[in-house]
Parts: sequence; C-alpha cells; structure tokens
Amino acid sequence: MLVQPRHDEQSTGREPETFLEREQLAVDKARPVPRASLSARANLALWALRVFVGILSAMVIYTFVSQVAH
Repeated sequence: MLVQPRHDEQSTGREPETFLEREQLAVDKARPVPRASLSARANLALWALRVFVGILSAMVIYTFVSQVAH
C-alpha cells in the first residue's frame, strides 16, 4: 500500500512518502542519524540552556511543593 503524496506547492515528487511503502518508510526513519558536529560556542550555548532548564525546573517544583504544603 503506497502512501498518498502531499499536494502543496512545495511538493516536487521526490519525497520518500511518494515512492516508499509505509513499512519501508518506517524502517528508513528508524535508522539512527550521526551526531552533528557543532562548534565550541554552540556546545557551550546548549550546555547553558540545559543548566537554565534544570534550574528553572527546580524552581517550579519547589514552588509547587511549597504551595501544596500550605
């Protein structure tokens, strides 16, 4: 069973959905992609974002727990 192609103005007919069966497409999408090589600046920015999200999450959890306790 073939997947129906999308009909938008950007469709060129070269998308995998137009010529692969559903199972073939699932197997192709399950294949791991190699890690992107990023600059040191980009790695630093991503680590800073991780730290920020961790701190923000801790603040939200603390606020929630302290308000439930009242």
